[in-house]
Amino acid sequence: MTPLSFTHLRLSARATTDVVLDGHHAGNNLRNALANVMLHATCPETHRRAKPTPEHAAVCPACWLLASETDPGSVVRAYSVIPPRPPRERVFAGQPFSFGLTLFGNGFQFLPYIVLAAAEIGRVGVGPGRRDGQGRFELVAIDSFNPPAGAQERLLTSGDPLVRQPTLRVDLTSVLPVVDQLSEQLEYNGGNLTLRFLTPLRLEEGDRLFKSPDFGVFFRRLLYRVDDLSRQFAGTERRDRDEVEALNSAADRVRLVESRTRWHELWSYSGRKGRDTPLSGLVGSATYYAADWEPLLPWLLLGQGTQVGKSAVKGNGVYEVSGITTGYWEWLRNN
Repeated sequence: MTPLSFTHLRLSARATTDVVLDGHHAGNNLRNALANVMLHATCPETHRRAKPTPEHAAVCPACWLLASETDPGSVVRAYSVIPPRPPRERVFAGQPFSFGLTLFGNGFQFLPYIVLAAAEIGRVGVGPGRRDGQGRFELVAIDSFNPPAGAQERLLTSGDPLVRQPTLRVDLTSVLPVVDQLSEQLEYNGGNLTLRFLTPLRLEEGDRLFKSPDFGVFFRRLLYRVDDLSRQFAGTERRDRDEVEALNSAADRVRLVESRTRWHELWSYSGRKGRDTPLSGLVGSATYYAADWEPLLPWLLLGQGTQVGKSAVKGNGVYEVSGITTGYWEWLRNN
């Protein structure tokens, strides 16, 4: 059982000018704004090196949270962005909106830097219209959530100088009660389970890009991400190879019953790579059948909070297990 835990934050804001969120590009726009503000405002080494060393990242909160490859062979980051849902193209001045941020492992200790960065993003603007004076907002509140437990806590209110440290964290024990509930529903549904892909799901394995919701590939990428996050931010070794093979074998026995997905084409410019990179992926839903879901359910439910596939840090790979009374991401819904 992985000791990985993570903290879900909802940042509530009010637009002071029109904000172009650009639909499924919103996660990428918000992530880029957060990274640029934090690195330039917090890190004294930003202009001196292409990427930080592990020694520097260990003492720099911005680089620890945002930079890749501080640990050789790894590009996993300590956070991921969850764009507003449902996707919104534009927020008009005076309207409220919210977006999410997940901090993995001990990333929650850097919440004060996140607060300062979010306030600065609101001042300078986010999205394609920021150079024309658009994209500005004021931060109204920050809340922490544990979706499986249905719990929340207020961490910051507008005008309050005190930022409270979050105490609500999601881990494997958080989802175990939901496993029992979902198991009963699956028995009633004849073993059919539906996944909803809320932001583009980009599945790559080896040199192959998958444009259909292959469950085996989906689960392998999910398990690898959970273990990668656990290794880097919870200080654990990868799980036993026999356990990995047993879980992957169970995933390969799952069959696709119905796919209601479509391919959403997205591209983003990467300053690190110096070229456009794809954010494209599947959105929609897919229904699967398995004779025995038991070994897979804990990781499917936990993975809702970690996201899965390429570019999770930019808001990709947000999915939800359907059939549970309350959807995992309902706490983030913009009304």
